[in-house]
Amino acid sequence: MCPKVKCNKEKNKPIENDIINNAVFGELEYIDCAWEGDSVSSLFGEEKTIGLYVYADEDEKTIGEHQEKVYQNYLRNRIEIEDAVRKVIFREFKLPYDFDLTSRFRVSSIIVTCDGNCGLAIVDTNYEMGHNRFKFVVETEPDYEFTDSEEYYIETK
Repeated sequence: MCPKVKCNKEKNKPIENDIINNAVFGELEYIDCAWEGDSVSSLFGEEKTIGLYVYADEDEKTIGEHQEKVYQNYLRNRIEIEDAVRKVIFREFKLPYDFDLTSRFRVSSIIVTCDGNCGLAIVDTNYEMGHNRFKFVVETEPDYEFTDSEEYYIETK
């Protein structure tokens, strides 16, 4: 593994290597077109470590302030977001509310796009497409009221 390096605080850009310690995202390693690290989720029960993918421009490899803000918003409102996501899954899949979501679903990662969207990638084990089993991504946008309203939507992949 590459040695850790300090960030250029002005641009949050790595100085030498492809590993940074970002004040918001923590330790990240640049792989392909995304900074990868770890986050947490308790979406389907106990708190678990999941993947964190922060997409960046291939040439600059910078993390934008808007990406940090949307992730901080997710972290601040994680419990409410996770509750809303569970409600969306029950509603969209027409599942009884006593259904054990862990028997079918697993949150695999949090994705922060270049344009500052934040979403949860959730695996539906009943759906297979090639070697990936991602059925949908639930996006969480900044400044939303976290309710079970239509503000939350599932985008079928």
